[in-house]
Amino acid sequence: MIWESWYWKQPLLEMAHRLAHFKASNDLSDEEVAQVERDIFIGFYSVRKLLEAPAKITDKTRSLSIPLRKHSNLKRVTWRNNHRLEELYDLSKGGHEVRDVLFVCGRIIHSFVFAPCQSEDGGLYGAFFSSDLDKDKHLYFISIDEVISLFREVGNDDPCDIKWSRDTNTGEETLIVK
Repeated sequence: MIWESWYWKQPLLEMAHRLAHFKASNDLSDEEVAQVERDIFIGFYSVRKLLEAPAKITDKTRSLSIPLRKHSNLKRVTWRNNHRLEELYDLSKGGHEVRDVLFVCGRIIHSFVFAPCQSEDGGLYGAFFSSDLDKDKHLYFISIDEVISLFREVGNDDPCDIKWSRDTNTGEETLIVK
């Protein structure tokens, strides 16, 4: 349970700032790529924990959708070959898919395949990922702009109106956060 959300939101804003810096870079070092991995994994874990905590995020932010690219699997993925994306997935073709933020959080947190992607200029462009459940079906791609936008949205989200009610007949509780 998250008690004080500021301590989770402030690092998300710092991660967004760092990822924006890496996007503008011309060439990422191995250390910077490792930092990108940490920021994305820890950032999406933080987003999921904040979304699951009552009244820490507005319903508007909770209902965000994220556009992804989706590439079909070509052959079985194992821990020994999961880094050979161009052999395992059809990267020449891809469809667009929009998923809710909790889906994306879960797939990244439980990724079996994860690879930051650099642009032709050398800056951070996005990340490929697939969970242990999806690895033999498809590979997703999220742009770094979407990651930065999500981290900023969640990091700056400050609920100011919380309404709670309980149905006296069923005992069902309702929480509305704006």
